[in-house]
Amino acid sequence: MRVMEKTAVTSVCWVPRGKCRSKPITGEDGDEDLRDAHDRLVAGAAGSSSLAAGSDEAGGAAGSSYAGLEEFDMDGYDDNTEDQGMQFFSVLNADGDLAREKDPHMTGDPDSDSDSDDYHEIKPDDFLFLATSCEEESCMLELYVYEEEEANMYVHHDLMLGAYPLCVEWLNRTTEIAQGSFAAVGLFNHTVEIWDLDRLESMQPCQMLGEVKREKKVKGKKTKKKGASQAHEGPVLCLSGSPFNSSVLATGSADQTVKVWDLNENACVHVYKHHENKVQCAKWHSTEQAVLLSAAFDGNLALLDVRQPGQVATAKLPGEAESAFWCKHEPFQCMASADNGFVVCYDVRKVAQGVPEEQKALWTLQAHSLACTSACDSTTKDLLVTCSLDGSAKIWKTTGGAPTMVFSKELQAGPLFACTSTPEAPGLVSFGGKCPVVWDLTSENLLHDAFNFGVPRPGDGQTGE
Repeated sequence: MRVMEKTAVTSVCWVPRGKCRSKPITGEDGDEDLRDAHDRLVAGAAGSSSLAAGSDEAGGAAGSSYAGLEEFDMDGYDDNTEDQGMQFFSVLNADGDLAREKDPHMTGDPDSDSDSDDYHEIKPDDFLFLATSCEEESCMLELYVYEEEEANMYVHHDLMLGAYPLCVEWLNRTTEIAQGSFAAVGLFNHTVEIWDLDRLESMQPCQMLGEVKREKKVKGKKTKKKGASQAHEGPVLCLSGSPFNSSVLATGSADQTVKVWDLNENACVHVYKHHENKVQCAKWHSTEQAVLLSAAFDGNLALLDVRQPGQVATAKLPGEAESAFWCKHEPFQCMASADNGFVVCYDVRKVAQGVPEEQKALWTLQAHSLACTSACDSTTKDLLVTCSLDGSAKIWKTTGGAPTMVFSKELQAGPLFACTSTPEAPGLVSFGGKCPVVWDLTSENLLHDAFNFGVPRPGDGQTGE
């Protein structure tokens, strides 16, 4: 395993297969000014050459431009009886003709940049995931390719972010582009940057949510903030794209609010203030379009129908929220993890009915001794993954009552901050710590027996960078 330490990999997110362009765009469209400048430069160079070798009038003009270069005797250059300069250019011309001849021993197109094309090509069956990372002097959004057969991973390309990243979510649209592959990144500076993953050389996001723009200062009048009411007033801690409407995005913030955004209009359309501390988690339900789950540092998990903001159902968490999610196999269940290492599973029907607190939870588990920073389930039924600041990842079986631990592993990536599974492979889980890690659970003998993965893959199934 190769390890390249970073300050932190703060969040990870899988990208659906086949959604990225096979050959991403290199360079920015619309760089007309740059192309015009290049054309002017070429034209200027050609003009200088004609002046240097032209008529007497041109020679006079050229001579005036050589002021201060008398020692080179530029005016008498063509009078050299040995024509050394011309011989030099003749050699260049001859070499150029030789270089243009095709080498009989070479195959293929010598002008093709095939190696570069192969490197940038993304295949439809490639597994891709996003990781937001921070180093000493920069914050990055990185797109990783995971090669399943070789159990290898590499950065396909990266993009420099404008502030410290706290969360990431994959999207398939923005204001101007209805279909594509994008990453929404929640930042410490209260904004959400949306980046086009199909561009290799983007210098700025294609869309920003919550950007505060200032009107031009008018003499004698106060400067007004434009769009200030749209922006969060604290760092953006969580993101969730709607599975029903790709233009809808929910965000949670340290300003204690949950906001719902319309990406088409680049505007916040709803603000919810049912929490009394930092909102750490927000998740749309997979089958109920208007239902949103949130959890916060106030120790509460909340169920919200966004059409009825005044009717919020809550349940008490065992500590401050770290993560929360809807269960893939049980639509009436959700889970949350806390800063004291506990994980709890709720029956949302009981939460909505307002039964006593002790009856809302189906089970409560002390999963880790330190904060359980993230938890996720899998397309494999009864499989639960947890990770912690203690550096360990644990696999649990949730069949009947409280989960039982099946496997625990130190991922050698320092404190772990995030984990997520891909629905396109039953045992593939990515983690964020001091580096990104992918763990193929199907490679573990104990796990393939416990969850019927089939024949285990060779190797330890763990890949890190």
